[in-house]
Amino acid sequence: MRGLIARTILGGILGLILAGCAGWEPPSVDLPSIPWLSRDRSPTPQVTPLSLWVWDEGPERRASLERALAQFQEAHPDVTVELTVLDDYAAQLQAALERGQPPDAFLVDGFRFPQLASAGHLAPGQGRLDGPEDFYPQLVPAFTLEGAAYCRPREVRTLALISNQEALAEAGLQPPTTWEELRQAAELLSDPNGNAFGLIIAPDLSRWLPFLFQAGGQLFDSEGRLALDSPQALQALNFYLQLFRDNVAGQPAESLSSWAGEAFGKGKGAMTLEGNWIVPYLAAEFPDVAYQVTPLPQGPGGRGTVAFTSCYAVAAASPHPALAFQLVNFLTGAQVMADWPPDGGAMPSRLSLASSWRQAFPALAPFLDGVGEARVWQLPPGQENVLPVFNRRMLQLFAAEIEPEDLLFAVMQAASREGP
Repeated sequence: MRGLIARTILGGILGLILAGCAGWEPPSVDLPSIPWLSRDRSPTPQVTPLSLWVWDEGPERRASLERALAQFQEAHPDVTVELTVLDDYAAQLQAALERGQPPDAFLVDGFRFPQLASAGHLAPGQGRLDGPEDFYPQLVPAFTLEGAAYCRPREVRTLALISNQEALAEAGLQPPTTWEELRQAAELLSDPNGNAFGLIIAPDLSRWLPFLFQAGGQLFDSEGRLALDSPQALQALNFYLQLFRDNVAGQPAESLSSWAGEAFGKGKGAMTLEGNWIVPYLAAEFPDVAYQVTPLPQGPGGRGTVAFTSCYAVAAASPHPALAFQLVNFLTGAQVMADWPPDGGAMPSRLSLASSWRQAFPALAPFLDGVGEARVWQLPPGQENVLPVFNRRMLQLFAAEIEPEDLLFAVMQAASREGP
């Protein structure tokens, strides 16, 4: 009997299905109790991807940046940032720009900024950048072109005099403060028999510029024209050259070194002109070398040094410029700058952080003091040829193939062909 009833019920159900009864509905089910069937399910929030490219600055600085990105994404759950750290940064960035597929944001150093901005690769930041009030005023113009601000300085480094404390003590010297004292110290600290020089300097325009500024000269005038046809430029070049011709200054390559910091660490140079980057380098590679950081010596025209800086720029081709500018504003904020690795390798570009940096690195204060008298390492758009021409001619000058007047004339000629 029960079997008959069951078959009758089953048959009825099958009959309804086969009949395709339009008015039939499934029994009511409490859908909210079954999340994957819920009719009221909220749509998955759309996440906007951003890409950020930077050059390799070591594991500690990368970890600092990754912490900052995690904080940004926590505050912006609808954004995800893909970080790419590159060794061959310049080449890969240039290739991406030429393909029209750059990252949304990327690091740009002050030297390359004018060329990238004038070529239209960077998005101007009017109305989307944090105000310039808390940044060193000397640095803000470095990322401004034709009145348009593109980005804010991320950090700053300056050239200072680095002296080997043991070498100075043995010679009974204090770090030199003038050109005359620099020349005397370089003579006393040189050891031709041991292939050691009193001063190690890279044969590069950026390392000669302090001498130009200290002589009272300038690289470009207010209208962007090269200004090396001046008595100050010739005086600076003559002083610089004579140090090498008298064998009291040397190039890093003469000590089988890749750069001046390495030669200094090896004891092949008692003094050198370098920036903050030498501090973590010596700590890692030559921890036993005791050194002192002092301002660059003063010349007949006063003081002067060179500043190096960079910024996070937003690509003109970015599909998400508003979010990208939010990211770069965050990364140049005081909170992120204060979380940098405590290695002294860079200084914050915000004035509000200067005091705390000085307290953390009192022995490195001359780097910070130099910001006010520094000029940013940068060439105007269209003057890119000045650097390679100057450096090539400098090697000819060291080889006594040309004289200082020939070098300055050649660079002026190159600038007149390339300039505005």
